Amino acid sequence: MQFLVVGQWQGSASSRAMRLGDGATAIAADLPRASTTVVDVPTGAGDRLETAVARYTSVLAVADRVAEETGVASEPVLVVGGDGASVLGATVGLGLDTAFVRIAGSSGYRPLNRAQPVAAETAALRILVDRADELFPALPVLPASSVVVAGVRGLDDAEEAALDRAGIARLDVDAATPDALAAAVDATGATSVFVHVDLDVLDPSEVDGLLEPVPFGLDGAGLVERIQAATRGRRLAGAALTGFAPVDPDRAVDDLGVILRVVGALTSASRVA
Repeated sequence: MQFLVVGQWQGSASSRAMRLGDGATAIAADLPRASTTVVDVPTGAGDRLETAVARYTSVLAVADRVAEETGVASEPVLVVGGDGASVLGATVGLGLDTAFVRIAGSSGYRPLNRAQPVAAETAALRILVDRADELFPALPVLPASSVVVAGVRGLDDAEEAALDRAGIARLDVDAATPDALAAAVDATGATSVFVHVDLDVLDPSEVDGLLEPVPFGLDGAGLVERIQAATRGRRLAGAALTGFAPVDPDRAVDDLGVILRVVGALTSASRVA
């Protein structure tokens, strides 16, 4: 497996961006150096350019750089770092035979509306499945029937209704047992799988470095079991691990045990044909 590390997200000096950058750096320190590439990020905050995506130019630049590196990789790529929008460019090579599995506490399916621009991470899945043609033109549009969202909690009625209307399989944190997740991936008919893990799927007692912790999430062992269930018997087309944002770099080490087990589960899946 090859690793792409996305550093300080959107080039911002904000506390949020710096925390995400610290998280990416902490994980990268434990990745094999010869297989790891750091993706440069823009130096400015970016402009939405009248789109529905806040800081659109920066998000697009990162997506393009991730897509470029992913497109020439000879092995499955694990994108590490940043918020949920880091996954966008990693999907560049996905075909119709690939299931996209999002294991996260949030849906990533906020509506896109130019009158009310949203952060890309809150609409990352919507961007991949249902976006305006001019947004991220280099990325494939994923069929809703190939998408499985698992581990979510606290969705409002509008989000649930939007996922259901799109035909996206949705398993909340209680329903997303390993067997149920495996069955949902089976139902897509896919022969390969892309797994996006956002660490907000974990309970805050497991990982301290979360931007928006929500109680009653998975524990580390449960997350590993669900990754294994989603990938069992299928080729791993790629993966992303996002959302690690330690409050202080010195505290990152306290969370790395759980996070590196997740990295190990994804790496192991990449070795299975």
